[in-house]
Amino acid sequence: MIYNCILVRYTGEFGVKSTQSQEYIEDLIHNNIKRALTASEEPDLLDRIRFFTRQGRLYIYFEKQQDTDVDLLIAVVGRTFGISSISPCFRTSVRDKTAVASVAAKLMVAHGIGPGSFKIAVRAIKNPKLDIPSLKQDITSLCNKIALNNGSQKGFSRPRFKKGPKWKMGPWGGEIESKPEIEVYKDHAFISAERIKSPGGFPLGLENQLVALVSGGLDSPIAAWLAMRRGAVPVFVVMDPDNDSKGSKANASAVREKALENIKILVEYTKGALKAPTVYVASYQSVLDTFIQHGSQKGITCLLCKRFMYRVAEQICFLHDCQGIVTGEILGEQASQTARNLRVLDSAVMMPVHRPLFGFDKDEVVTLASRIGTMPIATIASVPCKGVPNRPTIRGEVFEVEKVEEKIDITKYLEQCLSGLEKVS
Repeated sequence: MIYNCILVRYTGEFGVKSTQSQEYIEDLIHNNIKRALTASEEPDLLDRIRFFTRQGRLYIYFEKQQDTDVDLLIAVVGRTFGISSISPCFRTSVRDKTAVASVAAKLMVAHGIGPGSFKIAVRAIKNPKLDIPSLKQDITSLCNKIALNNGSQKGFSRPRFKKGPKWKMGPWGGEIESKPEIEVYKDHAFISAERIKSPGGFPLGLENQLVALVSGGLDSPIAAWLAMRRGAVPVFVVMDPDNDSKGSKANASAVREKALENIKILVEYTKGALKAPTVYVASYQSVLDTFIQHGSQKGITCLLCKRFMYRVAEQICFLHDCQGIVTGEILGEQASQTARNLRVLDSAVMMPVHRPLFGFDKDEVVTLASRIGTMPIATIASVPCKGVPNRPTIRGEVFEVEKVEEKIDITKYLEQCLSGLEKVS
């Protein structure tokens, strides 16, 4: 007895959309899944499976019953945006009610769900003749028999239901909820014992592209991921300060490499997107030294620096027809992130600046980073930025910052930075 199917549940948010929008979104999810499977370690997997849908559900099953690669299906499909959860299932004909009850009972016991400790949910669509109370009673009775025999007789072997080595969904750490369920659709029953949480949101490609400023820290990759979860394929930009005060290229490179490692993880979530994300690295060492020279006494170095980053991101927006900039700022977390200073930053560009983490607590960010897969990178020590002033201002004024910028040829430095833009494959 092996799993031969997965049940995919769409994000509940789809229900408020018009029928036309729902159909478009579901088609986008299907196509993203197919492209992700084609790009997986077993590209022929797509040829061995079949899809069928009904409202709010997608069923993916193997054409041949003996095909057992459900683990890889879960690994690829489980991290797809637009999906709320998936369940590995056993698909069988509902005409053989004894087989349905038997499979369900085996799954319950194999997952440690003993008699009397579960409430199995049974849903029947387009099958009004199914006697649900009787089916539940049969399952409970069989669970008792299996438990008494310790699951060792008549093929009720627990190891058959252990999770395979490929169940880790790439970087995504999906939570698993024990939830015995049987979904009957027409003549087939889909029997599952657990739900694996997926990212949710909307499928990639539903929204216009955004430029995401990503560093080697904790916040910015999570902000980029949240923008991706709403359907935007990002253009990633790493601002490389080359900022080691001792002039060590190795340490400076580590800052850059941490950011690129974060992006490498984020790219795993874009495997099914029609358009692959673009990655740029922009060096701004020369202008950083100028900002330190002109801004450190007034405590506005970080504001000057971030405004410059926004300007670089805006120019890349124009280059790729992106509709905004995504950053990892959290209100009040740092001196440059007070409401007043964020206003100073926003005034540097015309493009809207999106801050998905604006109201998050740090604990919430850490939880998300652990689930998404970027937390190990954030814990790696790196060289602190040499530009941070001893007493950074928390009440910046636009006119004050602009007055300092007038003494600096920002346009020259911006052109210099953009001309040296490095596209990373």
